[in-house]
Parts: sequence; structure tokens; C-alpha cells
Amino acid sequence: MLEQLMASLRETLAHVLLPLVVTVGVTLLLLRLVSVAAEQIDRRFVAPVPDPDRRARLRTVYRAGKSTVQIAILAVATLIGLATLGINIGPALTAAGILGLAVSLGAQTLIKDFIGGLTILLEDEFRVGDSVRIGAVAGEVERITLRRTDLRDAEGRLFIVPNGDVRVLANETRDWARALVELNFSFDSDIKKAVAALEEALVKVAADPRARPHLLEPPEIFGWNGQTEMGVIVRLRAKTKAGKQGEVARVMREYALEAVRGAGVSVESRNRVTLERGSADAAP
Repeated sequence: MLEQLMASLRETLAHVLLPLVVTVGVTLLLLRLVSVAAEQIDRRFVAPVPDPDRRARLRTVYRAGKSTVQIAILAVATLIGLATLGINIGPALTAAGILGLAVSLGAQTLIKDFIGGLTILLEDEFRVGDSVRIGAVAGEVERITLRRTDLRDAEGRLFIVPNGDVRVLANETRDWARALVELNFSFDSDIKKAVAALEEALVKVAADPRARPHLLEPPEIFGWNGQTEMGVIVRLRAKTKAGKQGEVARVMREYALEAVRGAGVSVESRNRVTLERGSADAAP
């Protein structure tokens, strides 16, 4: 009887306990290797990044990857442990597959949002503080997560945009921008006189301390740029630093109106200011 008990213990030790110990040891080792690898990635590739916002983005991505790998290791280890104990994992795998299919079908939007968030972070399409337009929503980016982007518009309203809905976006604060001011003059106005006055006004704009630090190129003027039912369009434009086009446009508008009034030429309608982005629109 004692010999049978010892034999049973040896068999249990050989076929159950030892494999379980090995499985646990290998699992702990793999989890530790993943943590060490993540620390090395952070130290060598993330920490040296000078831009704090981009550094935070990279940390978000690699932490999400680290968690995913760790969960996969634990799931595989659990299945191996159950099989070692003699538990039939076939029904469990089938149930898990059905459950996973149901979850994936019910969480398609959530999965799409996470994939969109990863794309935004990896491709650095926009950052916190950027002024962007996503569809009909425009504002300053306050927060970016894997699932959503928070935008605050000029009126202080906070828009929550799921990252999966970001198809085409306009980033008004990336690389460079252009300030455009269009003035409409009646058909019987002296356009040449107006253009000459506006050329002098642009010289003052380039020297104005409110605009000079933001200008990348001298302001330009395009006379007879087009026409509407109200008159002839004259366009002023200036290439500026990203995000500074509004400030420069205000200065251009101020000097332009003063110049044409001083020259005795009236503007047919209220001047229109439009802002043109300098970098290509991005799509995830």
C-alpha cells in the first residue's frame, strides 16, 4: 500500500507538479523579460526624445504593447496549466472563441477607435495644443488617448471625437501656415491706386513687432486676383509660423484698411480673412 502511494506521488510529481512548476517559472521569466525589454525601449528610444508631448505618446504606445504581450503570456500559461492538471481545455477554447467573436462583433467601434488612436500616436498626426479641424468640429487639442481626442473650440465647448472617426483632418499648427486677407473693391474704383497703397501697407506689416517675429517670408499682394458680383478682389498673403496666421492676418487687415482709406479708395464689402494651412492634410 505504501509502495502504491509513493508510486502515485512520484507519478503526480513527474506529470503534474513538475510541469506546473516549469510553466510558472517560464511564465515569470517571460513576464520579466517583457518588463526588461519595455524598460530598455523607454531608456533608449523614448526618454531621449526632447519633445515631452511626443515622448508621452510613445510611452502610451509601448505601454499598451507591453500590457497586450503580458496578457497573452498569462492566457497561454493558464491554458497550459489547465491541460497539465488533466482538465479538457477544448470546451474552454471553444467557449472562449465564441465569447471572443461575440465581444469583437459588439466592440467593433471600440476596436476601430483604438486602432485609430494607435495610428494617430505612431504617425504623430497632431499633438496636444494643436489647432485642428476634424470633419465639422474644430478647436484646440486638449487631450489624446487611445480611444478619443478632446477638442476645445473658440467658444469654450469641449468636443469628444472618437479616434475611429478621424478620417480627414486639417492641422493648422503644423510646419507653417499662411495668412490670407481678401479685399473687395467696386468695379469703378482705382485698383492701381489701391494696390500701390496696399504695397506700402505690407512694408509696414513686415516691420511691425506684432507680425515680424512670426513671418517666414515677406507679405505679398495679388492685384486683380478675382472678381465677384460686388467687385474686384485683391488678395494679401503672408507665410507665417504654424499657429500664428491669425495674429499676422489681424495686423495685415489693420494696415490694409488704413492704407486704402488714406488713399481715398473704399472697400466694397467687409474684408474677409481666411486661414490656409501650410502642411498637407493627414488621414489615419
